[in-house]
Amino acid sequence: MDKIKLAILGDSLYAGRLTECIRKNSPDYLEVYGCRHPAELPDYLKQIQPDILLYEQDTAKEEKLPEYILQIQLTDDRKQCQEECKHPFVFRYQTGSEILRQIFQLYERTSKKKFSGWCRTLELKMTAFYAPGGHELLLPFSIAYAAVCGEADKALYFNLAEFSGMSPLLGDKGGNTFSDLIYGIRQKKEQFPLCLQSVLHHAEKFDYVLPPENPQDLYEVQKEDLECLFALLQEKTDYRLVIFNCGAWNSPVELVFQYSSKVYCVVKEKSFGKYRKTEFERFLNKDMHKQLREKLQYVIPQSGSGTFVQGMDMMSQIQNGEFAEQVKELLKDGE
Repeated sequence: MDKIKLAILGDSLYAGRLTECIRKNSPDYLEVYGCRHPAELPDYLKQIQPDILLYEQDTAKEEKLPEYILQIQLTDDRKQCQEECKHPFVFRYQTGSEILRQIFQLYERTSKKKFSGWCRTLELKMTAFYAPGGHELLLPFSIAYAAVCGEADKALYFNLAEFSGMSPLLGDKGGNTFSDLIYGIRQKKEQFPLCLQSVLHHAEKFDYVLPPENPQDLYEVQKEDLECLFALLQEKTDYRLVIFNCGAWNSPVELVFQYSSKVYCVVKEKSFGKYRKTEFERFLNKDMHKQLREKLQYVIPQSGSGTFVQGMDMMSQIQNGEFAEQVKELLKDGE
């Protein structure tokens, strides 16, 4: 999909801060520009050719703009806009992510493009875990993260790793998996809540969906499947956080990274971990991975000799042990 260009017109401090906030919360297919000087707008529009122009209520602007530009007024008086404004409007006293969501809704109504997998917002945040070359601690550490976050917000956990060990760890002997969820989305999107309930399992502090029994299913997931899943999770559920445990590098995993606000890369200090990390960093140094580099954070799980005790419930140790304590410190420092 071609990138959408959003220009924000306004000379106030608020307009500048809003521009930075929206830029931070925008998906990869949105480019955000700020125009601080209204007198320069004609030349500015010729230069960037935006699809959407968001302008402050009292900002003087060029009246005759190309018809393809959607003009949206940023207002602090809904009633006045309903009576006088010729253009759609959004209320300024909201979070930047909510303003962005409403901008997208207005643009979707007038555009011929088809959209799914909208921008990240505060209502639904996605976090991904990845380990270059595989890592046996990826599963317990990401589950500890889901459990800690699930204490404050309603969390949903997906596992896209091959043979992750998740099913025997959680004691599930059967049931529908992520494969069934994707198949259900393709068949009947309007019945998504029912489809999700058919694959949903419940841990003490979070909900989860089992990974496919056949790893080949992961490689057959299409970009459109995941975009639709992200959109439906935001529109049809009340989850506040979705955690993805990602396995081998493939197109679905790349899309998960794109929509995640944070990507934790689990690495080892010893053995071959440092070599894998070196190769991974070389890969990330390519220009095409700049946005991933900005959201990626390395994590070294602290697994001492007392991390797991034989004879005790493994899930209880994961959710309340050393990994959970490390996750709490991680969240305190970085989120």
